[in-house]
Amino acid sequence: MRATIKMIAERAGVSIGTVDRVLHDRPYVKAEVRARVLQVLEELDYRPNRMASALATSGTARRLAVVQPEWVPYVGEAMAEGVARFREERRDYNVTVDVHSYAPDSTAECLRLLGRAVEDGAQGIALCAFDCGEVRAKLAELAERHIPVVTFNSDIPAGPRLCYVGEDAHHAGRVAGEIAAKFLRPGEPLLLVYAGPAYAGHKARADGFLERLEELGFRREDCRIAATYNDYEKTFAAVSTALEEDPELGYVYMANNSVPACVEAIRRRGRTGSVRVLSHDSGPEIQRFLKEGLVDFTIDQDLAYQNYQSLTLLFQLVAEHKPPERDCFYSASPILNAETL
Repeated sequence: MRATIKMIAERAGVSIGTVDRVLHDRPYVKAEVRARVLQVLEELDYRPNRMASALATSGTARRLAVVQPEWVPYVGEAMAEGVARFREERRDYNVTVDVHSYAPDSTAECLRLLGRAVEDGAQGIALCAFDCGEVRAKLAELAERHIPVVTFNSDIPAGPRLCYVGEDAHHAGRVAGEIAAKFLRPGEPLLLVYAGPAYAGHKARADGFLERLEELGFRREDCRIAATYNDYEKTFAAVSTALEEDPELGYVYMANNSVPACVEAIRRRGRTGSVRVLSHDSGPEIQRFLKEGLVDFTIDQDLAYQNYQSLTLLFQLVAEHKPPERDCFYSASPILNAETL
């Protein structure tokens, strides 16, 4: 296996940027650090990639864009980390990355920013958007203009995108169904809350969840479903109504991001401790809920990987003429509870 800059950085205990500076004999590297990196280079018999070296010195400017929703803080920080990592690794390749964020659920703003990215000269776009007719039509237009699009976090499989990077949402939903089945008896009511059918990632979670429960002998009609579009008030109302109308309801699967609203609704109904909650992701609030016993399990995903890998695949196509090796690039989905944080 050929050594990579990342492998060298990890073994030498330095950043990727430091390895890059040593490779190109740049200043601002301490002598002892430079010596350590050079030693690792020799130990791993590192040979620079000729294509990468040529790209780094060619002077050809490249421009990529990210079009995504305005994330909640911890998601935004993780996504920004992925962009920063890509920028650091490609700092000498004369590549610019523009990040455009639109108001959640605003397809019109998303389409406007896609147009702006093209006007600014983007040669490839990483996109997180609703799977709807307007967005699919825009993808078709971009494909005609030979501007590749990689979808991330939520796929648009029916659109002409290059590939998808993110959670295997259907599989994550099946995992959620497997977990829920351990705490339910056939015939017991439960509630599934997701963003809605237009958000492909959440729909796939919901489909996988119901599919696995059916395989395990549970009926779909016992599962109440609420589409709340990641909205706090709508989620609070949906959970409150479900608990009021069905006092026997003892399990809630939160396939969307409004877990705080769910927890608060359960608390106000005096059901804390008697209603189990299964969620996704591991932001600060989810971690606190796990530690306090307000959420039982959460299924995480590597958010930073998504932007990083999307930009990497676009760069490889645009700059190196190397198409993706597969249609989907899935991030890990570890199961977390209070003891595994």
